This record gives sequence, structure tokens and C-alpha cells, in this order.
Amino acid sequence: MTTILDPRTKSPLIAFLELNSRYWVNHALNAAAKLGIADVMSYEAKSVDEIAQASQTHAPSLYRLLRTLASVGVFAEVEPHRFALTPMAEYLRTDNPQSLRHQLMMHCAQWHLQFTKELINSIKDGQPAVTHAYQINTLYEYFDRDAEAGELFNLAMVGLTRNFHIPLVKAYDFSGYSKVVDLAGGQGALISEILKANPHLQGVLFDLPQAVDQAADFLAEQGVADRCERVGGDMFKSIPKGADLYTISYSIIDCNDESAIALLSSIRQGMADNAKLLVIDSIAPTGDEYHWVKWLDLDVLSIGKGGARTESEFRELFGKGGFELVRIINAGTPVSAMELIPIG
Repeated sequence: MTTILDPRTKSPLIAFLELNSRYWVNHALNAAAKLGIADVMSYEAKSVDEIAQASQTHAPSLYRLLRTLASVGVFAEVEPHRFALTPMAEYLRTDNPQSLRHQLMMHCAQWHLQFTKELINSIKDGQPAVTHAYQINTLYEYFDRDAEAGELFNLAMVGLTRNFHIPLVKAYDFSGYSKVVDLAGGQGALISEILKANPHLQGVLFDLPQAVDQAADFLAEQGVADRCERVGGDMFKSIPKGADLYTISYSIIDCNDESAIALLSSIRQGMADNAKLLVIDSIAPTGDEYHWVKWLDLDVLSIGKGGARTESEFRELFGKGGFELVRIINAGTPVSAMELIPIG
């Protein structure tokens, strides 16, 4: 079985052909996700005919899809015309709490493809691709027009949070804190994981009023609503006071330097001198290293004016915002937790 690896490990011709054809993989995965193929296969290998009947698909065409995805490690043809799930296929299952199905479907949604193809214009003038595609400044403005797209985005972010953040929550020591505020916390995916892992903590979910209103049901489902206050507001203006730990996840990446410094300064002003800030974000490696974050950076160029940063760029930014980076926690995912203390 072969898998998608760093293309530099292959001959230039094969590597270029595979890079040039990656969109085939995306759309094949999207088809499998929408058809619920991984759910049909469940815990045991099944024949193509069985899978086709359950998914209401054309068996010969389905076989062509399955054998192709099996060639990149998604599904395995354990016997002729009989397929089983692989560890990667588990991320397509709807009943997997760490499913990335919604993220995949988002990347292949027509609205996402529409601005992704405008990347060339972003390279030319530095403006977000969504500006070229929809005459708006950020992706979030598009969600005001298309609530269904916004819901898909939120579900995709929950999946990423569970995969990226749960290992960090397990790796970070919360025992010395009593109250944590999650800034720009969305539906509450991060704060709920922190509170579930640390029963002694009280939490605050802080975001725009509409976002925290919509988070009520999710927090209740996670069993943390009684320990998590919901507060609406604008973090660029003020943040809830009185906590000894603040967290912010994947928000700095959405900001240009000027906005990021303004945001950090606002957070610093609202924090006690002995509190800490935990910034959860992706750190871009320097040099030619092949890394998922570098591709994420191009996606960020499409949706707004932010970008992925190196460690040195983060340190400089934090200093200008009133913080010192004292520790970086990694847990084997594409994101890191950067522990900051206030200065000045």
C-alpha cells in the first residue's frame, strides 16, 4: 500500500504528476464522505455490492472509487472487490468524535472552491481571494449571506479542535488555575474539552453575542454548561476580567500584524499581572521543510488578511502586544500552545 508522502522523496516526474492531480484525491474523498461509505463499512469488511446497495450507488463505479482511495491509504482491498476501513478512513465516519468529514466537505463546497480559485489574484495584489470572489473582506462576512455555509464551517472547526487541541489539553498542566476564559471560543469546543479534563476549573466562553448564544446547546451536550459562563462582547475592545488563565485559538492567524498587536494589547489590558495567556496556533517552520501549515497559510491568504507565522515572528508580535513567550507545548499535531506572561 502506498500513501501520500513528501513529493520530494519521489522522482520529479511522478512527484509533479501527483501534485498536479491532488484535486482528484480531494473530490474522491468528498464523494466518499457525502455517500457515507465509511459508515456503511463500519467495523467489518464488506463487498462492493454490499456497500453499493447500502449507499445506493452503482457498484462498478463505486469499485473504481474505492480502489483509488485504497491506493492512498483510505480503505483497504482485503480481498478482491472486498474493502475494509483503515485508520485514515476513520476520519470519514460520522460517529467518530474526531471526524474530519465536515472539514473535507467544506473544502469541496462550491462557495469554498469559488474563492480558492481566486488565489492567483491574491498573489498579484495581496487582497483576500474572498474579496475578488464575493467583494467582501473576510470569510466570516460571507457566512452572513449563507448560514448553511457558516454551519458547515463551525462543524469543521469542531472536528479540527478535537484533533488538534485535545492532545494539547492533555499535555498542559491546568492544576494551578481556577478560572479560564476562552477568547473567540465559537461554539465552545476548546473550553468544553478543558473543563471536561479539569473538573476543578470554572470557565468562561467569550465571543460575539450571537456566537455565545448559539453555543448553549453544545455546552449542555458536553456536560459543562453549569461550569461555563457565556459572555458576549468584542475582544478588540475589552475582555472578561478575573481569570488566571486566558486561551485564544486560531485567531492570531486571522489577523495582520496591526490587528494582532491591537488584539494582544486589548487582552493584556484586561488581564491581571499574574495571569497567563495560552495562544494555540500553528507555527510555520523555516526553510524548505514540507509542512501542512504552509498549505494552511495559502488558505488563510484566500479567506482574510492574516497568515501563518514563524516562532521568531510570533515572539516579535507578542512583545509588541505586551507579552513574553516563555514556553511552547507541542503534542504531535500541526498546532502548538504558546504560554505567554504579561510584561510592562
